Amino acid sequence: MGKSLKILYVASECYPYAKETGVADVAAALPIALRELGHDIRVIIPKYGCVSERKTKIHDINRLRDIEVDMGNGHSEILIAKSTAIATSKIRVQCYVVTNGRYFENYKGIYHEPTKWTEYPDNLERFMFFSRATLETCIMLGWYPDIIHCNDWQTALIPAYIHYLYPHKFRKTKSVLTIHNISSQGEYPLTDFKTLCLPEDAKDSFTHKKKLNILKGGILYANQVTTVSPSYLEQITKDKDLTNGLNTLLKLNENRIEGIANGIDTAQWNPAFDEFLPHKLSDDVIEFKTLNKKVLCKHCSLQFKEDLPVMGMVTRIDTQKGVDVLVDAMNDLMALDFQLIILGQGDAELKTKLLQCQKKYPKKLSVKLEFNDELSHLIEAGSDMYLMPSRQEGCGLNLLYSMAYGSVPIVNLTGGIKDNAVPMLKEYKDGDNSVAMKSLTPKDLVAAVKRTIEAYHDKEVWYRLIENAINGDYGWQKSALKYDEVYRKTSKDTE
Repeated sequence: MGKSLKILYVASECYPYAKETGVADVAAALPIALRELGHDIRVIIPKYGCVSERKTKIHDINRLRDIEVDMGNGHSEILIAKSTAIATSKIRVQCYVVTNGRYFENYKGIYHEPTKWTEYPDNLERFMFFSRATLETCIMLGWYPDIIHCNDWQTALIPAYIHYLYPHKFRKTKSVLTIHNISSQGEYPLTDFKTLCLPEDAKDSFTHKKKLNILKGGILYANQVTTVSPSYLEQITKDKDLTNGLNTLLKLNENRIEGIANGIDTAQWNPAFDEFLPHKLSDDVIEFKTLNKKVLCKHCSLQFKEDLPVMGMVTRIDTQKGVDVLVDAMNDLMALDFQLIILGQGDAELKTKLLQCQKKYPKKLSVKLEFNDELSHLIEAGSDMYLMPSRQEGCGLNLLYSMAYGSVPIVNLTGGIKDNAVPMLKEYKDGDNSVAMKSLTPKDLVAAVKRTIEAYHDKEVWYRLIENAINGDYGWQKSALKYDEVYRKTSKDTE
């Protein structure tokens, strides 16, 4: 397979430290899979105010105290701690934790203020600081990776910083940038370019539609770009609206962009061993679903009825996830014979509308506006079906979680959803594992739910859908090998 590579995986969130999006799940699972391949892979993340030092066993590194980071308008100090909370029973991945009160520890959220769900106004400065701190940490350690793997716009300044600010220190280091969510590009007023500590000749690379665009610059300066599924790559190289016009740039650089499907952490997301579940999966899938469904209904103040289907939804509450379409369809949905449980955080206006719906339909709808790991696992295990009316999905990790737990997905076929969902059409055929909407409208959402409920009451069809879903291969092994190939190609290791 070739020699072991030194890889630094840079992420603005990572489970179990802090999580807002699917980036956190990938940052926890992919490094383990790459460590199993023999690579010296380490992770670096910020330490937000919500990070528990006790739970994640964070310890200071004495020789990495009071490191100064040049912010252009002055210096700010960091302390680097370490932790090994990214682990399985056999594998542990070292994680460096960037500690700074001004930019991270004083913030209870990651990108948003948790209550009002407004973006922090200084996010650009915060993640510019994190990007600089990442490279300074490598210098202080005397550890220069073969590959620095960046994720989304929050770390997309790193390739340019390597090129302009640290060309000699990192002369053998190559960069990989993964796009998880093309809609989030780090757009700011162009006047903010002067705060980035980059020379004027880099300005055009970060300029898009007369705005500063961090993701654009990351795409141009990274040695290799990946997306989180082949179908998502195909979509974002064609769709002008979805990409804010960056599709042209992606198309021009397609020779160094690859779509690699995400997997799931089969240690954390395994219904047979899941520590969050009151009832684990053994041989009887239906018993597993029924027992957890009872607990789920009780927890969500809904009456359990064995033959009444429960639909789950764990989501970021915003228009990208189609929650606005769900709200518009709610009256017609609630006329159908099922119960709906929604868990998530997000847009304040949509949250208010969901609470109004819950007040109107208290016996059929339960809305939990929070981040709750334990409940998210219970929803996957206890729900009969799982709703994903997303406008876009890079990969759709919740699709994989629901199928692994035997919850039949109802999806809008967009992006990475296409790579794993095999939707039942008018009649069941071998291999079907889901139900798809014809289009993302309230009418088609209701029609898809109605067809799923009908399938639920045809036990022979339903058991086959569950069996196909739960027996899929959703682990990281195959995708980790593809990343291995990308790293070796990028670092020009031909051994």
